[in-house]
Amino acid sequence: MENPIIMKALLNKYYKSLCGKGDLGPLLSESFLLIETVSKEARGPDAHANSLFFKFARSLEVKKIIIEGGSACAVVNYNLVSQNGEGFSCESAEVWEIKNGKLCSLAMYFDTASYQKFMIPLLFPLSRFKKK
Repeated sequence: MENPIIMKALLNKYYKSLCGKGDLGPLLSESFLLIETVSKEARGPDAHANSLFFKFARSLEVKKIIIEGGSACAVVNYNLVSQNGEGFSCESAEVWEIKNGKLCSLAMYFDTASYQKFMIPLLFPLSRFKKK
C-alpha cells in the first residue's frame, strides 16, 4: 500500500508542474493510462504530452484531494486558453491510480459537451461559418 503523505506530495508536484509546463515524465509510469473522455484513452508517458486538453491548460486550482489505498481523487478547476485566445473553464473530478511512487493512471470526468463546443472551432475552423 502506498504512503498517503507521499501520494499527496506526488499529486501536488504533478499539479504544480502541469501549468508551469514542467517535466511530468519522472512522475508518470512507463505504462501511464490517460482517460480524458469515455471514448478517448491514450497510454504511455507521451499520452499526457499529446493531450490537447493539457496543452491549452493555463491555470488550475486543486479544490480537494482524497486518498485511499493506492487511489486518489482530486477535484480540480481548469482554465484553458486556445491559441486564438478563446477561453474555457471546467471542473474535473480526477481518479488516480498510484503505484511504486509513480502516477499510473488518470481518469478525468468533466463536462465534455461544453469542452467539445470549445474545441470544434479549433479543430475545424470553418465550422463557425454556417450555411444559410
